[in-house]
Amino acid sequence: MTVVADIVTRARASEWTFVTYPAPVVAAPKLLAAYRTAPLVAWSSAELTIVGIGCAHELRGTGAARWREITSIARTIADSARMFDTGGVGELARPRLLGGLAFAPGAANCAPWSGFGDAWFMLPRWTYVHDGKRGALLYARRGHDPVPGQELADLRVALATAFASRPQPPLTAIDPGDRDAWRSQVRAITDAIARGEYAKIVAARSAVVSLAGEARAADMFAELDARHGETVRLLVRPPGGGTLIAATPERLVRLAGSTVACDALAGSRARGVVAAESEEALFASAKDRREHALVVDAIAGALRDLGGDVRMPDAPAIRTLRHVLHLHTPITAELRAPRHLLEVAEVLHPTPAVGGTPTRVALDWIAGRESPRGWYASPVGWFDLDGNGELAVALRSGVLTGDRAHLWAGAGIVAGSDPDRELAETDIKLRAMLGALGVSA
Repeated sequence: MTVVADIVTRARASEWTFVTYPAPVVAAPKLLAAYRTAPLVAWSSAELTIVGIGCAHELRGTGAARWREITSIARTIADSARMFDTGGVGELARPRLLGGLAFAPGAANCAPWSGFGDAWFMLPRWTYVHDGKRGALLYARRGHDPVPGQELADLRVALATAFASRPQPPLTAIDPGDRDAWRSQVRAITDAIARGEYAKIVAARSAVVSLAGEARAADMFAELDARHGETVRLLVRPPGGGTLIAATPERLVRLAGSTVACDALAGSRARGVVAAESEEALFASAKDRREHALVVDAIAGALRDLGGDVRMPDAPAIRTLRHVLHLHTPITAELRAPRHLLEVAEVLHPTPAVGGTPTRVALDWIAGRESPRGWYASPVGWFDLDGNGELAVALRSGVLTGDRAHLWAGAGIVAGSDPDRELAETDIKLRAMLGALGVSA
C-alpha cells in the first residue's frame, strides 16, 4: 500500500488515477449483497462480469443531446487518465464507465424511475471485474489522495464472504394492468397498419408485484444468474433511485476498435415441450419472419449509414431461452472511421425490435398512448476510455422500489398480429422476472 500511495500522491490534481489489484473470481451477487445503499451497476454475461461500486464521477445527459453530452464528459476523463497496475491484471481491469439511457428523452421523469433521468453513467469508485479465469479490482480517484486502505479491506472481505440466495418476501398482490385495454391497443395498431400508417409498433405493458417486505436485488440477481445464464444480467441503481434489473437476450451493440456486432432479435414463440416443433412453427410463421426482417433491415441500414461494411447470414437462426424462442440474426460491420460506442448506439436505438417502423411515427404512438417506459427496452452497459464497450437492451426487466417490483414486457405488432396471442406472449416474457421474485417458475 505504501508504494501505491506514493505513486498516487505524485499524480496531478486534475488527473484521474486508476490503480488495480488482483482479486478472486466470484459471482456478482456477493458484492451486490454487501453494498445495499451505494450507487451500483452490474453487468454479467458469459464472457465478462463487472460490478461498479460507488460513484467517483457522475455523467448525466438530457434531451436529444444526451448521447453527445455523455460522450463529451467521458472523453475529458480519458484525456486526463493515468493507470497504475499493481496486480499484473492488465487489460482485464481497464477503466470502464457503466450506466445507460432512457428509452426516450423524458421517459424516466416520474415514478418509479425517479433518479434515472434521460441518461446516466458513472465512473465507479471501485470496479470489480472477472472473465471467468481472472479477477481484478480497480480504484478510481481524481487527484493525489492515496487509495483508502479500509475500503480496499472491506471489499476483500465482501469478496471472501459466503453468499447464498434467499427467497424473496412473500407475495401480497399482483396488478397485471388492464388486459382488455391492451388488447384494444393491439387492435388499434393492426387497424392503423392496414391503413398504411405503420409497418410495426412494439406495444409494452407493465405489471406491479407487491411483496410483504423490501425486494432484495442481490437475491433476485442470483436467481437470474441461475435461471437465465444465457442472457446478460443487468443492474443499475443511480443515486436517489430505485434498482433496474434485467435478464436480456438482446445485444444492441458491441464495439471493439472498428468492429461492430449487433443482434437482430425479433419474432417470438413460447418454448413448447417438444423444442423441434416450436422451432419449426416459428420458422414457418410468415408474421414472425416479416417482423424479424424489419429489424434486420433497420440495423443493417443504420450500420451502412455509418460507413460500415455489413455482414450477416442469409437467414435467421433460433435463439432458445428458458421460456421463449426468438428468431436471431447476428450482424457485424467494419467501420471505416473511428467511432465511440455511444455514437454507434445513437444511430441504432431504438431498433424496430423495441420501437417500431417507421421509427418516428412509432415512437410518437408509444409516447402518446403508453405510460412512460423509463429505462425499459433501453441501452444499458459499459464502455472504456477508448470508447469501446457493449450495450444490451433492457428487456425482461423491472425496477425495484421498496416492496414493489414494476415489471415490463412488450410484443411487436405487425399485420396479422392477434391480440390474444400477443397478450400471451407478454405473459411469457414476464415469467423471467416473476420467477426471480419467487412468484412463478
